[in-house]
Amino acid sequence: MRQAMRLLATIILCGAVIGAQGAAKQSIEGVWKVSEIVVTGADPSTISSPQPGLFIFTGGHYSIMSVPGNKPRALKKADAATTDEKVAAFESFLANSGTYEIAGSDVTIRTIVARETNYMVGGFNKYQFRIDANTLTLTNKSTDLNMRFGEQVVPSKAPASETRLKLVRLE
Repeated sequence: MRQAMRLLATIILCGAVIGAQGAAKQSIEGVWKVSEIVVTGADPSTISSPQPGLFIFTGGHYSIMSVPGNKPRALKKADAATTDEKVAAFESFLANSGTYEIAGSDVTIRTIVARETNYMVGGFNKYQFRIDANTLTLTNKSTDLNMRFGEQVVPSKAPASETRLKLVRLE
């Protein structure tokens, strides 16, 4: 009887370890590289070879840095950038970091620091997410992006669209 109990305990423990390992592989935590961007709605596009972009999720915190679209960032023509070059560099880069919460298949990111000042002061974005092996898919509607204007945090008034980001796990 004692051996049977030990065997049962070992089987349960092994099952718990294997289950935990499987759950860890399905976790949003990790470093993810943007591999595809699909936009539907007002201005549809598919970018299957996007510019560099990294999403990093740790225990409750995230960081995003990317060059949206399919064109590389413009380089300065001289050591001192012109105003137009500075604006082009600013507009061609997305960066924000903060905290995130998961509820079911939704992940909501809340910024602490961001390139976009109105997003940094109370802004947040909600995505539906799905993990399939080493691929993370994040989908959001244009109204899922919220920014502060004056005293209110409001949904984006951009034309109706949906963006699907496909990311591949790097680690």
